[in-house]
Amino acid sequence: MVFLKKIQAAIDSKTLLVLIGYSVLIRVVLFFGYYAITIFPDSHDYIFLAKQISSFDLSTYSGKRTPGYPILLSILQNNLIALIFLQLLLGILSTLLLFDISKKLSKSKSIGFWVAIIYTSFMHVVLYDFAVLTEALTVFLVLASVWLIVKFQLFESNKNKLYYIFLSIVLAWLYLTRPLYIYIPVGFAIFYSVKSIKSGKSGFKNAFFKSSLVLLIPLLSYFLWNNHNKQTIGYFTNTQYFGINLAQTATPFFEKAPKQHALIRDIIVKHRDSILKIKPTLLPMSVWLAHEELLEKTQLSEIELSNQLGEISKNLFKAHPTLYLKQVATSWLLFWGNQDSLKWEYSKIKQKVFKTLATPFWLHFQRYILVLFNLLFLLFSVIKLFKFFKDYKSHFDYNLFIVCIVLSGSLAQALVAYGSNSRFCFPFFPLIVYFVIYNIYAYKGVITAKK
Repeated sequence: MVFLKKIQAAIDSKTLLVLIGYSVLIRVVLFFGYYAITIFPDSHDYIFLAKQISSFDLSTYSGKRTPGYPILLSILQNNLIALIFLQLLLGILSTLLLFDISKKLSKSKSIGFWVAIIYTSFMHVVLYDFAVLTEALTVFLVLASVWLIVKFQLFESNKNKLYYIFLSIVLAWLYLTRPLYIYIPVGFAIFYSVKSIKSGKSGFKNAFFKSSLVLLIPLLSYFLWNNHNKQTIGYFTNTQYFGINLAQTATPFFEKAPKQHALIRDIIVKHRDSILKIKPTLLPMSVWLAHEELLEKTQLSEIELSNQLGEISKNLFKAHPTLYLKQVATSWLLFWGNQDSLKWEYSKIKQKVFKTLATPFWLHFQRYILVLFNLLFLLFSVIKLFKFFKDYKSHFDYNLFIVCIVLSGSLAQALVAYGSNSRFCFPFFPLIVYFVIYNIYAYKGVITAKK
């Protein structure tokens, strides 16, 4: 008991030091236990674009990825070891940002501490730091944007314009890292403008102006990058993969494509049906498994094929809205119910003790806790929204903004991509952990008070 009191006293008096020490320690353990850089198929696209950026020549760029993450790699002179160490640092900084966000919103250092500890204790969180993927940077940028909003209370009317410009820069980089997240600055502008209505005409004008500042750089980045793709690959789009993403959503009812697209339709349906017989969980990958055959039979380029798939899919959505909405609902449930996979290369693990302990710890414990957090977040979100509609003045706050951003992200993802990719939900995980822990503490306090 005395020992536990000493630990609690150390946490209370040296919270940041303990948090940094723990964040470093857990990454050191995984560094020596895993000791590898994880390369995925997507990684090669990022590396290739980083090399093009380093040579200041994007004329031959194929439009596969946005430049937010490759710019980081390019700055590091395409050194993957330096990238991993930077991502480990970003992981620690993300933990500290989450602590500060949680502490300020809950008005409790203890809640902030435990939110950060729980988040950074998940194996999949730290293993993303070892992967040449966008997640470590995306999480940092999401948390940095929320931190700016919370730290400087950017939904209040009397804040310095510079803070909104800083937020705009962070959100622009976030868009260039994960294009789907262009909705976040739009969401901020809508939330702030609606919140300011009760402040009268002058308050609304002020909110509208500052929201415009936040929107400026992300929207400018959006149009400049899409226009660059228009000039280089012939289509005004974030990436050439957008059409394939839409086709994934249309895959379950792709047989309904019209006769003029019979060649593409029949190839995709053939692969889809064969997958359903062997491994139904791979259904979203039907388009990718059919990709080589589609290129060969249609004689289209990758860019032309993706655009064609996108047009077919959009027409299918219009012609069969009920089937589309059913598929969106399926994708939305997968967003929340997916048990995140560990982003590592299992065969590279040299430490047998680490492999023996880490694998069952994830498989039999942490991945189920992960889904539990997601489900609790949905439950507490419904309660929060119910309270808001019942008494909007008391509940139009920063917690509501977090709920709106996360739920909007899940819906946006479901609208354009079908699959159980664990990367979809991950960037929101720290905010999910915060909101769940915050509500558990809040309801615990209510129950204790009643007793």
